[in-house]
This record gives sequence, structure tokens and C-alpha cells, in this order.
Amino acid sequence: MIPRNRQGAAALLHGAAVAALLISSAVVLAACSGLAASNDEAPAAGPDPAYQQRVANYLRSTFKDYRSYDSFEISEPRWVHALQGWSWLTCVRFQDRGRSRIYALFLQSGKIIDGRYAVETDGCGTQAYAPFGLMTGGLQPLH
Repeated sequence: MIPRNRQGAAALLHGAAVAALLISSAVVLAACSGLAASNDEAPAAGPDPAYQQRVANYLRSTFKDYRSYDSFEISEPRWVHALQGWSWLTCVRFQDRGRSRIYALFLQSGKIIDGRYAVETDGCGTQAYAPFGLMTGGLQPLH
């Protein structure tokens, strides 16, 4: 394609420059994704062994009427990057007056730094759960 005027030639050169910039940016980003994680991003040796007790205490103090809920289950902690930085995420699934609910809890250095009803990006819906015996109000697992 041969442009008929200077504006056409400039537009063609601009388009080629933008395409080259996009391709080089993609190459640079792909190279960066292979870099090793810093020490801040590396998971600790493992979650605090007492995490279930901390979660139970947190839920009892947070939920006003937790005794009316039943069928509590908990997932194993996973190392995730959240708004607060790298932390362990565990999910608690339970029944609230016949409705299934999932609560996400974030732990750092043995402390719960955040807790909220789970959102899709937490991935709680894909986790394996086990009965959470530390919570009262019913111990039957969901099936």
C-alpha cells in the first residue's frame, strides 16, 4: 500500500511504530514473568498450626448469631496475594437459615488480618472442605 500524501505516509509509519511498541512490550513482560519471587513473596514454612482455633475465635466474635448457623466446614489454607500482601487464605462454608454461605479469612504471622464473605476471585468455591468441629451449632458436612 503506497500512501498518496504525507499525511497518509505519517499515519502508516505511526501505525507501524505502535505495532512495534506493542510487540516489544509483550516480549519484555513475558521475560519479566519468569523472574524469581522475592523473599516477601515466598510462603512461610506453613500456616500457623493453630489457625483453626484462631478462625473459630474470629467467627464467634464477628458473627452476631453464629449459633443459628450450622454445617460448618473449613478449607486448608492457601498462600495467596491479596490487597494486604501475601497471606494465607482459608475459607469457611456454612449454612445460614438454609442458605449456603462462604467466608474468606486472610492470615499473616498467625493473625487474622481480614475476613469477609468470599468473592469469586478468592477461589473458595473450588476448595476441598472438611468438617469444622471447633464451631458450635452443627457439625454435619455439606454434600
